[in-house]
Amino acid sequence: MTIYERIRHLRKVILKLTQEEFAHKLKVSTSNIGSIETNRINLTERLIADICREWSISEKWLVSGKEPVFLDNADPFTHKIVDIYTSLNPDSRKYLKGYIDRLLEEQDEADGDDSGMDGA
Repeated sequence: MTIYERIRHLRKVILKLTQEEFAHKLKVSTSNIGSIETNRINLTERLIADICREWSISEKWLVSGKEPVFLDNADPFTHKIVDIYTSLNPDSRKYLKGYIDRLLEEQDEADGDDSGMDGA
């Protein structure tokens, strides 16, 4: 399996993401992902690093195919979250993503609003 095939396998089989979802997380276009998966354009070091960082993927696996797929230093809870997310149907994923986005927005608002919290 080539690196391009591994990227497609990672996205489609392991993470169960559409090209659009995968591209969005990596901040690239969907057409770029399609072109990468079919070996029409070269893969950059930055994109390799982004894929590995975003999903705790072993760069060694991505580049050469040597197991394990996930980094050993990724905690088991992270793997469980990925497993659960990838098992959800698209509607449930969309709902969960919306919920998490709202939680993050609330956290950002709480972090930015420290008025009255220190008694001043």
